[in-house]
Amino acid sequence: MPRTARDDGAVRAFARRALAGLAKRQALAPQRVVVLALGNVQWGDAGLGVLALERLKAAWQCPAQVELVEGGTRGRALLPVVESTQRLIVLTAIDFGLEPGTLRILTGDAAAEHLYMRRPSRPGMGFADALACAQLSGRSPREIVLIGVQPQGSDCYGAGLSSTVRAQLDATVDAARLWLRRWRVAPLPRLEHPDILG
Repeated sequence: MPRTARDDGAVRAFARRALAGLAKRQALAPQRVVVLALGNVQWGDAGLGVLALERLKAAWQCPAQVELVEGGTRGRALLPVVESTQRLIVLTAIDFGLEPGTLRILTGDAAAEHLYMRRPSRPGMGFADALACAQLSGRSPREIVLIGVQPQGSDCYGAGLSSTVRAQLDATVDAARLWLRRWRVAPLPRLEHPDILG
């Protein structure tokens, strides 16, 4: 066999081993996860996502690769956050066309499509644009989970959450924790938190 053929074969074998090693390292490397809260606590039920995130932060300690982000009403300004994560959980009050206080979880394309078609309550509008830009650039998250609650009202400035939506705060936090556990980045309870000590 000519030397060049042997050399080419060795190079190909080395490249295959290198690529296999890279794939294995990428599979084992911690994946960045973002839990993103949308909305505004000054606008009634639109504050659901932000308040759920605050409750998650207060009671649970997340691993280093999990970032808890209060997106508020920043809309397109959240593009760098969306593009930099492999897995995204969105917490928000959003119109599902269901009874007020209904909690619903959508994943993948269904979550993205719902965020486009039924944008979060008025103060959260604009995030769908950030998500669309990330998808067009090829840097959208590999997995998207939408954890949403049907608002009773979100156009009442200065009002708190309605009782029907407030009743879903713990369930919203629990749903986020469930997904983090599925992704092997489960948060641990903060022992100093009174609700955990029970």
